[in-house]
Amino acid sequence: MKLVLTGPECSGKTTLATQLAEHYGVSIAPEPAREHLQPEKVYKPSDLLQLAATQCRLEINASPKLQVLDTDLQNIYLWWQEKFGPAPTTLQRCYADYSSQRDRIYLLCRPDIPWEFDPLRENPRDRDRLYQLYRDDLTARKLTYGVIEGQAGRRLDCALDFLQQQGI
Repeated sequence: MKLVLTGPECSGKTTLATQLAEHYGVSIAPEPAREHLQPEKVYKPSDLLQLAATQCRLEINASPKLQVLDTDLQNIYLWWQEKFGPAPTTLQRCYADYSSQRDRIYLLCRPDIPWEFDPLRENPRDRDRLYQLYRDDLTARKLTYGVIEGQAGRRLDCALDFLQQQGI
């Protein structure tokens, strides 16, 4: 089973992913964009395709037990559409195949915490709109997800409560 942290930038995904991995004593698959993209570099569509391939490799090499993912292909797919328009056929096919996987539970982080500057972040003003895109996508694909909200320690409690309801 994979626990996937998703949502717009600066919504607490990495912090919560780290807390959950520690709580369950499992590994965490980091967000590949953090290692691949550099703040001084303008990224191109080819960079996102490389990130998608890296994300898939991370998950293939994952432990068969519980794993925490600090984002998954949803992030790259929606990001592509925001940045470059319609996704190319190869990414659409990969995402369609990926969407049929039911081995994951999504934790959708609401952007109700203050935005903090980071050179890789681009959207300080429209996080609510982006959050709705993530939510609409999860709903349209009929995936299991819980909304994670609240400040600091409340977010972990919210996630643990939802996961307990899912039998995790």
